[in-house]
Formats: sequence, structure tokens, C-alpha cells
Amino acid sequence: MASSPHSSSLFHHLLVFFLLLAAATAFPVTSEFELGIQKRIHFRVYFHETFIGPDNTTVTVVNMSLPYTFGNIEIYDTVLRVGPDESSTFLGRVQGAGFHVSMREEVMLVPLVLVFTAGKFVNSTLTVIGRLDASGKSERAIVGGTGVFQYAWGKLVTETVTASVAKLVVAYDVYVVYYDDLHLSAIA
Repeated sequence: MASSPHSSSLFHHLLVFFLLLAAATAFPVTSEFELGIQKRIHFRVYFHETFIGPDNTTVTVVNMSLPYTFGNIEIYDTVLRVGPDESSTFLGRVQGAGFHVSMREEVMLVPLVLVFTAGKFVNSTLTVIGRLDASGKSERAIVGGTGVFQYAWGKLVTETVTASVAKLVVAYDVYVVYYDDLHLSAIA
């Protein structure tokens, strides 16, 4: 008696299921971590962008020449300082890109990383993404970080302080939740 197509298919499905189950139980790899004490802080830093001259911090890598700059892409590596003055204490860099994403208005999608190379958060980063319109004010999501800011989340609120053809200074109010005394351990 020939087997039906349904019983053959059922047999194959059961065989695959049990093989996967055996593989999963034979090689258990899990990790355990404690996030530690949750801390919430707010601090203000300043983004210093230069458009002209040898210290230019922004480069347009795609210029579509369409209305409202739609399709343009800019890459930047700007200075992060304690204050709005150019002589204020250097904290690090802000590195990222600006993607002009609207056909009808001046709107950018901006993924960026605050890289702290000095100060309290040295060797740490915060990763941010969000929308920026022509007003210069925005709220963007903090989606992670490294160093002190592992497993960080929160928001970055921006407001333009000064703007000219040559320079831009923006206040970054950082509201971040992160975990102090993080413990990671692998269990095999």
C-alpha cells in the first residue's frame, strides 16, 4: 500500500522539528546580565558646525538640485563643546548624516552619534535618530550607546543658538536613562 502525500509530509515535518529540537538542546547558549542601578540625567552640550574654510565640518555628498533639497545627503563630523562659545571646553565630536527626505518642505532624517572624548563621559557614545525641520527645534530619540551609556535610552532636544552662512551652534539638551554598575556574564 502506498503512503499518502499527507502522511509523508507530516513525517518530514516531524523529523525536521525533532532535529531542530535536538540541536537547540544540545548547544544551549544563554547569557545573563544585570542592568544595575538605573540613572536618569539631564545635561546640555553644544553642537558647533562650520560650513566654510579649512575647518569645514560638513560635506554635501549628494546634491540633487531639486526643490526643497529633496534627495540631498550631508555627512558631518562636528565639534561638541560645553558651551556656545567657540573657546568653551571641548567634549568630543558629533558624527552623522543628514538625509533630506521631504518633497514639500525642508525636513531631514538625522542619525547621529555623540562621541565623548573628554569630560565625565569620556570613551562613551550616545546614538540618536530623528527628524529635523527648518525651525531648528526638534526632539529625537536616543536609541543606545556605549561605555557609560550601554543600554541607554531617552531623548535629545535641540534648539538653534546662532546661525550664519559660515557657522551654526545648536544647544543639545540630553535626557538620558542609563544603567550604572552593569554586569554581563555568559552561561554555557
